[in-house]
Amino acid sequence: MESIELLKSISNETKLRVVSLLLENELCVCELEEVLHIKQSNISRNLGRLKQANVVNVRREKQRGFYFLTDWFLTQENFVEHIRELRFKEPKLEQDYKEFLKHEEVKDENIYVCKQFSEVN
Repeated sequence: MESIELLKSISNETKLRVVSLLLENELCVCELEEVLHIKQSNISRNLGRLKQANVVNVRREKQRGFYFLTDWFLTQENFVEHIRELRFKEPKLEQDYKEFLKHEEVKDENIYVCKQFSEVN
């Protein structure tokens, strides 16, 4: 039954897209919003459900929450590998990954690229 619950936890497109990106790095909601081009409220709602399912957890830093995949989820090797493979088979996941790579190129530890936190236009 654990596999069924895991599949349910990532059963919609937004959750799958979020998990796919979090395989690479922890990200805050505004970064996910920027990369995925999805409204913050939608991302937050899906992150909440992923957190309830023990797929993601959050690390707080000042006013921001950085989401990452839980150790438990990462031990589900078959699922993790399948999601990595989907990145190159599903156009939306592939595009998300390309956007993520662009995002990471301009990201700096001291400068957030999120529009609401960025001081540079």
